[in-house]
Amino acid sequence: YEDIDKNVKDRTTWAVGTGVLGDTIKNYGISGSALDLGCGNGKTLLSLPDNFSNLYGVDILNILSDEAKTKVNFSSADLNFERLPHQDNSLDLVTAFQIIEHLENPFWVMREARRILKPGGIFMFSIPNQFNLSFRLKFLFTGNMPPWTEKNHHLLFLTNAVFKKTYLASFNLLEIVYQRGAIPGWGRLRSIFGKKLIKKHAMVLPRSKLFARAACYILRKQ
Repeated sequence: YEDIDKNVKDRTTWAVGTGVLGDTIKNYGISGSALDLGCGNGKTLLSLPDNFSNLYGVDILNILSDEAKTKVNFSSADLNFERLPHQDNSLDLVTAFQIIEHLENPFWVMREARRILKPGGIFMFSIPNQFNLSFRLKFLFTGNMPPWTEKNHHLLFLTNAVFKKTYLASFNLLEIVYQRGAIPGWGRLRSIFGKKLIKKHAMVLPRSKLFARAACYILRKQ
């Protein structure tokens, strides 16, 4: 635990920090039992409203905060191939924020989420947005995209066709919520003119497939 970066221990996913998770719960009337895959410090589960009576977290290591340890039922599992410790048709909500793109077997998690969700249960997950315009332009000239470089651990690249014949074979797509976008090239300006002169960019562009660096998919079990 001591060797894990402090940023990982303190991290809050954008889908929680910007209210996407809360809005989804309210809009679709979700309550009952929830599981967060790759739960990390447990902040996603702690953000859920009081109408969730059972909170479950799964990760490869237990780095739950002290508060989360008192409220979350934790289980250790390798999400690439291990069966989740939950019965069929038993949960109302499964979340996986910035997790699936790291997995060598991202479709195993999808099948497990479908197995453990009740009929009509909700599966929410966020991944990098491969439709970002600046990403696509960089791919045109270099054959690579920023979220899928040799320096990170992102593996899943979900095209529309692959998404349809895998995830949408088991779920109905309710909506896609895009993260607000950053101004393209802002990081390069900072590297040229210095961080003191060019402040850190903010997510100021509207929620759009063309600008967002990440997207949150909201699915309902068929």
